[in-house]
Amino acid sequence: MKYCIGVDLGGTNTAVGLIDLDSKRIISKASTKTRAPRSAREIALDIRRLIHSLCDGEKIGMENLLWVGVATPGIVKNGVVVRATNLGWVNVPLAAIIGEVTSLPSFIANDANAAAYAEAQWGVGSGELSLIAVTLGTGVGGGIVIDGKIWEGVNGHAAEVGHMVVETDGRQCACGKRGCLETYCSVRALTAEAVRMMKRYPDSILASLAGGVPERMNGLIPFEAKRRGDAAGGLVVDEFISYLATGVANIINVFQPAVVCIGGGISGEGEDLIGPLRERLKRATFGSSGASTRVELAKYKNEAGIIGAGLLGLMNERTNKKSRVEMVVEGFRAVGDFISAEPYGSGHINDTRLVKTRDAEGKIHDYILQRINKNVFKRPDLLMGNYVAVTKFIREKIEREGGDPEREVINVIPTREGKDFLVDESGDFWRLLLFVSDSLSFDKVERPEQFYDSAVAFGNFQYMLRDFPAETLYETIPNFHNTPDRYRQLMEAVEKDAVGRLAEVGAEVEFARARREFTETLERAHAEGRLPLRVTHNDTKLNNILFDRETGGALCVIDLDTIMPGYSVNDFGDSIRFGATTALEDETDLTKVNFDISLYELYVKGFIEGAAGGLTAGELELLPIGAIMMTLECGMRFLTDYLSGDVYFRVHRPSHNLDRARNQFKLVADMESRLDEMKAIVRKYL
Repeated sequence: MKYCIGVDLGGTNTAVGLIDLDSKRIISKASTKTRAPRSAREIALDIRRLIHSLCDGEKIGMENLLWVGVATPGIVKNGVVVRATNLGWVNVPLAAIIGEVTSLPSFIANDANAAAYAEAQWGVGSGELSLIAVTLGTGVGGGIVIDGKIWEGVNGHAAEVGHMVVETDGRQCACGKRGCLETYCSVRALTAEAVRMMKRYPDSILASLAGGVPERMNGLIPFEAKRRGDAAGGLVVDEFISYLATGVANIINVFQPAVVCIGGGISGEGEDLIGPLRERLKRATFGSSGASTRVELAKYKNEAGIIGAGLLGLMNERTNKKSRVEMVVEGFRAVGDFISAEPYGSGHINDTRLVKTRDAEGKIHDYILQRINKNVFKRPDLLMGNYVAVTKFIREKIEREGGDPEREVINVIPTREGKDFLVDESGDFWRLLLFVSDSLSFDKVERPEQFYDSAVAFGNFQYMLRDFPAETLYETIPNFHNTPDRYRQLMEAVEKDAVGRLAEVGAEVEFARARREFTETLERAHAEGRLPLRVTHNDTKLNNILFDRETGGALCVIDLDTIMPGYSVNDFGDSIRFGATTALEDETDLTKVNFDISLYELYVKGFIEGAAGGLTAGELELLPIGAIMMTLECGMRFLTDYLSGDVYFRVHRPSHNLDRARNQFKLVADMESRLDEMKAIVRKYL
């Protein structure tokens, strides 16, 4: 695990968070009164005490902390707080003091900049190269993040968006100028205008909500009044949003960032704020077709300072030295210079990142970088041999048929030496893949058409590789779908009863024993020549298909680490196992677990259509058996792991694997009872 400390230092309170960089969350927090004005060393000692307390509470040694980041009020430049009025500091080398007291690398940033950085890295700007934050609080603050780095300006005053002039000779600002955005769009300004309107319209809902008392007015009341149809409240809110739109439009027209993020207390008004703001910006911003700035509400509220501060160490790595990942990327023939590499996707096996580069003309290029898990895949070199052979074979067919080889198949980027993977100094294996543009994936079926589209995609995968010599592929995980061997492993676990659980699973063990002969069905069919060896994917989940963002159609099959020789009916069956069921695979209420014959039929139709006549009569006949076989095999694997002490599958409760096994066996029984229907459906679509 990778841990760091984020500190949100305020004039009143100081909050400290222990951050897990892998799971992207604060796992523990503590706070204390700042009691400003005090010396930076005194406050640093308080921070050290809180850090030790958090680490002790989570049983994490200080040696496991990578760095400390601090978000502080005031003007910050090069690790020095140039001026922070509410802390009473001038030219305080805070980063050096924190580093000395904690004995950890230490970084500081202005609190608004840190909040912007949190949104840019883990919030609404995640995966983008630029974000500008506008914070609507007591004042109006901001933060600018460009190419993954905070922009402080030559003197540390950058991103003072609140002091952008939006009205010539307008309202007087505390900074000494007139017409600043802050005088129209801060909570203070919004409240003052609401009080003025309340006095002008004493019978309004606006006045009623504040009880006619100016001191009771706040920035939320005008929005509530407008929601109730109040004209006075509407005037206040409309003026507020009008000036905010002017300020945000100026930001967009000058910077053209990927995201403008609206935060602060008023952002809690949600759609009542952001909806009208976006409408006004359509008329006020410069631009035409193509990419445009997204205007979003902030993801993080009170935790933005802690998270942004904690991530300052990552920014330092990018700014001051080439990271390990950057050096790896430079070993491949990627187009352009490295910009960033951020965690990507929901996979649990390989370390996956979205890499961005910029070429000489300023164009951004996207790639997927993966570190192959050597604990799971013992021979990454042979795995990549499979990967390249299959993708090259598919690419050549797509080119001959006039398709788009950049989007309809995964493209492996070679290293500078012309190899298909790179081995770094630590002995880790890396590959770089071309990112499939304008695509998206789904972790679960959101509509039946997606299940059908996935069937067509995996059926087409079989069709494209129907004449590929499957026997030439390396078996990445030996006996992965060898059901008789899975049965053997279960019986060994029964014999050992390693953790004393056998007594409670007698019914489940007997269920498997009753199907011992059935487990041999596919192997016998292969031996008899009725079931040919094919190139199989072996992980036919929905999220291993990319869909076109615009049309919604399936583009290509991804996650090819487990391609190896196997049976097409296993790929088919694995999809049915998780897709044609009425419940998740760990549902404990078995009355909710049923085989959905309509979804099965939808998948059969799509798979046969996608295969386009490329399956043999024996394969088609055995499709229903493949569905039952894969469900039974998975249930046996869950039961084996339960008897062995939960050593393979990740569990979240003591009976998790047993619940999964019972769930799968229930599906098996349902399928067996409807086997004749399943066979009839296959015949229907031949």
